[in-house]
Amino acid sequence: MKKRVFNICNQLTEQGVKPTLVRVRNELGGGSFSTINPFLRQWKESRRMNDAQELVDLRNEVAVIGQKITALMWKAADDYCNKIKADLQDELIALRAKVVKADATINLLRVELEEVHRQKALLERMLIVSQSINKQSTGNLTTKNYR
Repeated sequence: MKKRVFNICNQLTEQGVKPTLVRVRNELGGGSFSTINPFLRQWKESRRMNDAQELVDLRNEVAVIGQKITALMWKAADDYCNKIKADLQDELIALRAKVVKADATINLLRVELEEVHRQKALLERMLIVSQSINKQSTGNLTTKNYR
């Protein structure tokens, strides 16, 4: 009898009909409510247990999916950060090469500036000598004209 009641309840549920005492009794073709009711209650309780188990299983599946999603997100973030890091390292290497080149240019310009300062000092000395000679020549010319 229990098996028949459970089968009828399952069939009614599959058809979208709620199993009630009256419907189960009609499907059985008779029987007393007091005989059918304990089996109907057992079926309902087993359904609640199954639903609860399915809910637990669903929660576990959602948790596993959440863990997988989180792992994928972390991997994607990690990959992205590694790419940015590699790009920045390449850029840093290029900038360091520019710094070395700029330092070499600065050193070359310093050497050239020192040479310009030396030449300037030499020209200033030559100018002083030239002015001195010019004064002496002008002075000699003046003295010769008055004699």
